[in-house]
Amino acid sequence: MKTKLLIVLFFGILSVEAQTTHNLDWHINFLSPATDLTVEIGDTVTWTWTDIFPHTVQNVVGNSVETFNSGTLTGNGSTFSYTFTVVGVNDYFCGIHGALSMSGTITVQNTLGIDDNILKKFSILTNPVNQELNINVSPSILQGDEEIIIYDLLGKKSITKKIGNEQNVIIDVSDLSSGLYMITITSKNIKISKRFIKK
Repeated sequence: MKTKLLIVLFFGILSVEAQTTHNLDWHINFLSPATDLTVEIGDTVTWTWTDIFPHTVQNVVGNSVETFNSGTLTGNGSTFSYTFTVVGVNDYFCGIHGALSMSGTITVQNTLGIDDNILKKFSILTNPVNQELNINVSPSILQGDEEIIIYDLLGKKSITKKIGNEQNVIIDVSDLSSGLYMITITSKNIKISKRFIKK
């Protein structure tokens, strides 16, 4: 009985020690890649305000697997912390200053890691873009049921396209307004998101 208790205690301590707190500054003009992190399930991200202005930290609706919102906080030294518990991608931004000034992505993986760096298997070849968005998708992630969805920063779907087994995809984005957008490839097995700028 004592041996079992010691084993449970040992693994409990390991799991607590494995959880990490990641610290990010949070201020106007703080953008990717400095605001992007890859964390493990159970890790906490703490944003610290480093200017005097009011800000929020909130997920992009429709382009985040978790929901979080700091509410409006003001003042140098204010903090907001969130512990991530679901594998996937979480795009976030400041609801006051907008994603073109303050935004990032928190990618959550399990302790075994993302399968073969899956995020590298989808690339945007034209970024920023004027009229046609060129995307390259690795055949190793294609299952035949993939769909590309483009969201604005409020999480509203702007464009949806089924890609099947296409590896090179061209999407006409000429009708989109200038700004920052999220593009997501989804299927039964994956959800990968990246950002692009429409000029």
